[in-house]
Amino acid sequence: MLAQLKTDLSWLRDQVLTAIRRGDTRAAIHQANLIPPGLLTGRADALLPYLILREHVIDRLYHQNVGYWQADLEGLDHLSDSDRAELLVDYLGLSEKQLVRAVENIAADGKYELAASLLELARARFGRTESIAKAERLVYLKLMEKYQNTDPFKYILYSAKIGAQTPAMAASK
Repeated sequence: MLAQLKTDLSWLRDQVLTAIRRGDTRAAIHQANLIPPGLLTGRADALLPYLILREHVIDRLYHQNVGYWQADLEGLDHLSDSDRAELLVDYLGLSEKQLVRAVENIAADGKYELAASLLELARARFGRTESIAKAERLVYLKLMEKYQNTDPFKYILYSAKIGAQTPAMAASK
């Protein structure tokens, strides 16, 4: 399979390295939805394996080539989730109820990763209250659903966040 994807992954590497030299953030590179020319029309059987690998290849190349400090200043500060939660609660005046409502609205828009990041901040500030736990369950189930067929690593990590059991793989004979 990797031999079949060699040309596509080489193309991806070149695109990612060009974007890094241009100063693009990792998020911007992911949002570019990089798909090699011809992959959609010529070799449909290679599309799913490419999509499964793409995010991890981008992440690996980005970390190898950007280093500690990134173009968007990430890596320069040492702010924790508690610090970011302090911004939302103490300086912007948001309550737990408002944060949970925002998480629900974000999830309703299908932006589950964004909702999960806000939940991390809410939990850092308020703990795992009933309303936060309920919102977490919703968001992480949606993330599990989103990645169940394309990214087993994310599926396992998201299920662990809410203590969901992942089915055991059958032993091969």
